[in-house]
Amino acid sequence: MQYKRNEYFRYTFGEPCEATFRLIKDTGGDRPTEFSNKGKCQIIDISPNGLRIITELSIVIELLKVIEVNFIIDETPLSMIGELVWSKKNVNGFEYGVRLSGNQNNEQKIVNDLKVRSRKEMELKTKNVSRFDKK
Repeated sequence: MQYKRNEYFRYTFGEPCEATFRLIKDTGGDRPTEFSNKGKCQIIDISPNGLRIITELSIVIELLKVIEVNFIIDETPLSMIGELVWSKKNVNGFEYGVRLSGNQNNEQKIVNDLKVRSRKEMELKTKNVSRFDKK
C-alpha cells in the first residue's frame, strides 16, 4: 500500500518524543475490543493527521492495523487512535506511519501543544545563545 502525506505541516522532533502504544484487535460482534500489552516507542515526527514512530518491536501491519498511541507533546497527556499504514526496518528498529483518526478536537490539541512546545524551545535557544554572547 502506497502512503502519501498530503498535510499542511509536519513537525520533526529534535529529540524523539517518548510514547507508548497498544495494538487494538477488534474482535467484532458481541465480544469487546482486545488490546495488546503496552509497548515503548518514540515519535519521530507528527502532524495533526498522523505520526511516524520507531520501536524495537516488529508488527505485522497486515494483521493488526489499529493502534492507540499515548504521549505528551508539551504537558498534556494525549491518547490517540490511528491506523498503521506503512512500515520499514532501519538500523534502530522498525518505523511505522500512523494515520490518526480524523477528530478535529485531537488535531487542534496537537497543533496547540506543538505551538507551546516550539515557543518554549525557541526561548531556550535564545537564552543559550545570549549566554554565550555575554562571554
